[in-house]
Amino acid sequence: MGMPIAGLLWSLATLYAKSDVVASLDVPPLQAFLAISVGGLALTFSLWVGFAAVGWAMVRAFGGQIRVLVLTTLISSAALPMWVGAPAAALWLNGATQNGLLWAVIALLSVALFLQTLASLLAAELNWPLMRAMVSVGAVAIFLGCFAYLST
Repeated sequence: MGMPIAGLLWSLATLYAKSDVVASLDVPPLQAFLAISVGGLALTFSLWVGFAAVGWAMVRAFGGQIRVLVLTTLISSAALPMWVGAPAAALWLNGATQNGLLWAVIALLSVALFLQTLASLLAAELNWPLMRAMVSVGAVAIFLGCFAYLST
């Protein structure tokens, strides 16, 4: 449930950050929340699947074998820090307040904690040293970060 909850929290923060825009549309609040939540959950699901696919490839590249469904479960289990990071990122990216730098720092620290937690879970699952798992997870983060940068 870790990733879907992160998606809902992202959606709530987006709704809050864009509340003035939503209010100007004359859309009932529940309908606006449902529409934004569908988008937030779709985004989170896409990120979850993409992270799992690249993660599976990186685990294979580092000599390990793991089923994709096991990896998606590990990713979701490690997602607790994203319950703070996803809303912070939504607020930061949507410019909700004057505290943009604070939201950015919170989001980035949450991502770092998520990656560290995932590496710990991966190391335990594969009986790997923590450093090997951290390098594998770090390679996933670097690959996806480059992909995100190049796609903008």
